[in-house]
Amino acid sequence: DFDRFLLQRESYERWGVQIPHLAVVHDDEVERFRRDIPFQQNLTIMSTREVLPPWLEKRRRAKGYRRLNPLHWLTPQPLHGWMAQQLTKLLAATVVPTEGIVCLDSELAFVGPLSDADFETEDGTMHLYETVDDLDAEMGDWYVKSMRFLDVPLRHQTMYRCVHAPAVLHRDVMLELQRHVEQLHQKDWIRAILGTPDIYEYQTYGVFARHLHHLRLVAPVVPQLSLYYWWPEQIETIAQDFARRLEERPARLVLVNSNLGIDTAVYRSLIAARWPGSPMATV
Repeated sequence: DFDRFLLQRESYERWGVQIPHLAVVHDDEVERFRRDIPFQQNLTIMSTREVLPPWLEKRRRAKGYRRLNPLHWLTPQPLHGWMAQQLTKLLAATVVPTEGIVCLDSELAFVGPLSDADFETEDGTMHLYETVDDLDAEMGDWYVKSMRFLDVPLRHQTMYRCVHAPAVLHRDVMLELQRHVEQLHQKDWIRAILGTPDIYEYQTYGVFARHLHHLRLVAPVVPQLSLYYWWPEQIETIAQDFARRLEERPARLVLVNSNLGIDTAVYRSLIAARWPGSPMATV
């Protein structure tokens, strides 16, 4: 994550992106990020301890305790880092004052400039990223589970894929979602999500924004900002087809799936070749 975030931050500054950037880092690693990231223009680094409720941060830290550590047994229900990341995104509405929140996973690097206008329609309505032609069974199952979680009728409903990178979230819609969950389940919204298997942030946000908030503050848009290297067979040919794929579908961001375990050194030069001033840059 550190190496990917370092590349993301350098590409962010090389392209002169002015959108303020808040990075939430695991509390046990935050000092390294604050100390060793040289690209800190418009950057604020916060620890999970500053964002997550204390009881949730305690569960997150417990995931790293070994069985011989007494804390492993004293802290029930350790929280996986992936789930902590999702809850952190939904909690961003409590620490970010802006109307729009763009979620950047560390896997993303910039190959073009971005501004606020890239996440809004011409009349200023914030995007809701949805697709239907790439919805596989797993994504569809997540959408249905989010519908059930939010008590949305399933009959005569179209399913959407809302898992896209970057994702843009409307702060007010997120706050309304949290209130709705608490009223519906009669408990804290975080505990409600944790108590329901396979409830994930983007699908749940998309279901609420469309079916319960009725697109009042967001506009459905097919995302076009990112080029994906998601599958093993794709990363095998990245050196040969990177430039061609960007020409066929101009993008401003490239995502290399972290689950592939690929070192950033494999593709850093391809990203850097797109930066302004590079001898190989294409702008």
